[in-house]
Amino acid sequence: MKRCNFQENSEADASGISGEPISPLRRTLALWLVAGGMFMAVLDATIVNVALPTIRSDLNATIGGLAWIVDAYTLSMAALILAGGILADRWGAKRIYLLGLALFAAASTFCGTSGAVTWLVAARLAQGIGAALFLPASLAIVRGIFDDPKERARAIATWAGIASLAAAVGPVVGGLLVGGFGWPSVFFVNVPIGLLAFGLTAWIVPLRLAHDAKQFDWGGQLTSIVMLGALCFAAIELPEQGIKSLAVWLAVAIAASSAMSWFLIERCSHDPMVPLVWFRNPVFIAANLIGCLVYVGYFGMLFILSLYLHSDYGLGARQTGLALLPVAASLSVGNLIAGKLHGRMPPHHLIAGSLTVAALSALLAAKLLTGHVSWPGIIAAQAIFGAGTSASVPPMITVVLEQIPETASGVASGLLNALRQLGSLFGVAIASAASTLAPQLPIAMWIMAAVAAAVYVFAAALAIVWVRQRGVQEG
Repeated sequence: MKRCNFQENSEADASGISGEPISPLRRTLALWLVAGGMFMAVLDATIVNVALPTIRSDLNATIGGLAWIVDAYTLSMAALILAGGILADRWGAKRIYLLGLALFAAASTFCGTSGAVTWLVAARLAQGIGAALFLPASLAIVRGIFDDPKERARAIATWAGIASLAAAVGPVVGGLLVGGFGWPSVFFVNVPIGLLAFGLTAWIVPLRLAHDAKQFDWGGQLTSIVMLGALCFAAIELPEQGIKSLAVWLAVAIAASSAMSWFLIERCSHDPMVPLVWFRNPVFIAANLIGCLVYVGYFGMLFILSLYLHSDYGLGARQTGLALLPVAASLSVGNLIAGKLHGRMPPHHLIAGSLTVAALSALLAAKLLTGHVSWPGIIAAQAIFGAGTSASVPPMITVVLEQIPETASGVASGLLNALRQLGSLFGVAIASAASTLAPQLPIAMWIMAAVAAAVYVFAAALAIVWVRQRGVQEG
């Protein structure tokens, strides 16, 4: 693979000495710091759900207002995350990470002090912007400080495992905080953690800047923001307004026209934000598509599981969160397995095998839940589903990053994360539509399980057909 290594900035880095080698301890601390910041970003996508009943009563919110409190965060993050990756490559991953972290902590403060739905939605949009800045920067930092391929693969497994864990434990943490301290606590908890992470990151993480003198592609940036924002809006509003909604189809039309405009701009640009040559690499395309499909299946299942446990089993918010703990624990197990198997098993075998197991376990979980069998069987099915899902993520991320120059890690991470966010939105939209249209909730559970199994099997097939080539994009 063509290497375009990060070089130290002429300024002193975090150690005080430019060009100083990074010790193993410092690399490990840096990994956990940037992964910890990313944990907060992913956590905030799910933690707020259990606080919605309290927010509704305190702020007199409508159902539509509650939906936007949840979705405003995902919308702004998905729309701007590609821009965040570009900025990380242009201005340095550490600087953009710290900027995003500061904005995220400040926005969290405004979320907790909001006295009206409008202000809370605005603050959630600002939270999403902060997350869009530091999420791709965190992965770019991980790639930049781990030079050895095996160490880098294990670091990415850790990074992905923490992200998966955050997505799963959000309902649990949210239930505990709301029950003990009220709904503002789900936002205020980010403030001290964010400030501590900011200080430690500024001290420990080395300042390494890619020598990237390309011009900023404003046309590509603006059209990508409109494209991603319109797609997210369509996914968010589809379950509420239905397939015949004029607003949904207008958003789809705007997304399509923006995508065409983006392609033409990037084709003519001297310094495109995303080099179109990347899309001639089938391995790059397949790995990114796998990441999107995995999020469709996982977040769709997580949504329907939460709804089913609450409605059909009669569990409260705190009990539902605890019932989903097997999924949370198994996500870490799956990432640990992926890290251990790196180098011993080809990535396409690991991706395909783990997703096939997860597909079968999704169908098994639906059968056991709708049959109201004993809890040990349900817990086992959920754990296998979570472990199979998460084991596919680290090798998928590694394959994506192998296809591009190191100085483009930020934009590659931003693109991958944007597609994954879109996948989660469409997964939730499918699950929400199934629960709305199906005459009974067990049927909705089976529909979502079948969709998850289908997209996982398709992703496994992509891994076997394309990812096994392991082609490397030069330049």
